[in-house]
Amino acid sequence: MNPEAVIAAVGGLGTPIAVVDELVMEANLERMAKLASAGGVRLRPHAKTHKSLEVARRQLAHGAVGLTVATLTEAEAFAAADVDDLLVAHPPVGEPKLRRLHALAERVRRLAVALDDVGVARALPDRIEVLWEVDTGQHRIGTLPGRPTVSAVQEVVAEIGGARLRGLITHGGHAYAAKDQPERRAAAGQEAGGLVVTAGELRALGIEVRELSIGSTPTADVAPLDGITEIRPGTYVYGDANQVRLGAQRLDECALVVVACVVSTPARDRAVVDAGSKALSADLRVPGMDGFGIVVGREDLLVERLSEEHAVISSRTATGLRVGDLVLIIPTHACTTVNLHPALAVMTESGGIRWRGNDARGWR
Repeated sequence: MNPEAVIAAVGGLGTPIAVVDELVMEANLERMAKLASAGGVRLRPHAKTHKSLEVARRQLAHGAVGLTVATLTEAEAFAAADVDDLLVAHPPVGEPKLRRLHALAERVRRLAVALDDVGVARALPDRIEVLWEVDTGQHRIGTLPGRPTVSAVQEVVAEIGGARLRGLITHGGHAYAAKDQPERRAAAGQEAGGLVVTAGELRALGIEVRELSIGSTPTADVAPLDGITEIRPGTYVYGDANQVRLGAQRLDECALVVVACVVSTPARDRAVVDAGSKALSADLRVPGMDGFGIVVGREDLLVERLSEEHAVISSRTATGLRVGDLVLIIPTHACTTVNLHPALAVMTESGGIRWRGNDARGWR
């Protein structure tokens, strides 16, 4: 991403503003589609990163079989746009969610949910398939690989029948804790291996396991895919500072920046910009990620801390910044940054700007 071109394009729009470089994003979409194809797996990208009908259509045009979503709001928005193959990767617990899920099941051709509780599976409408969540290392939700998952899946099959069991799913989120490339590869191996081994045990008992679905951008390019049927990366579409630090994406593969304006220079080694925690993600920083983003073209600057409306940028020497200067910050976490903005400014190949709404923005 060229800072001068971005600043020229958005200079009169006001800050803070989230900007997507359309060419870089398109290259990311193409690269992941080729990775999935070369690995012999289906691509079901996680749409929680972009929340955009336009981007979803581009992913499907690149060969994605459907979308993964985190919320029913996302599922409903994409279903309304005729995306007819959805995976809700969050357990739908409670009557309000079940009512919405039932209505959703009537609108799409194929719908599945990820869960780790037999009671939740039992409450689902009959048309909905189940992917059983396996904990391969993140220790968030899911049963442990091997015997714990085998026992749980046997129980769920007894309750809802084998035809509705699509397979096993996991998220290798522990890859975000990797301190180096061997640790990232190890996490990817655990993610894929936990599903493959467990599926083998289930199949030996006569239980059909049609899908083995793994996720996460940090593991997509290093996971062993033998036996895996589907991958669900999300962040790759825009990239972020975490992916750069993890070695999962290069700096020039980051398509999303937040443009901020310097509003104060109270000390030669400190400047303050107008993009705080309401414009930049304040969560999930990986090992080696010292600040809250990367200032494009200025490796000497650190986004040291955030308050609601301000970000403090520091330097070991002089920042060289003046009041009124614009800076580009690649956020630590693209997904939560996007959700902060009602719309993104998309920089086209010609250098112009058009607005793209976050159609599925929300939290439930």
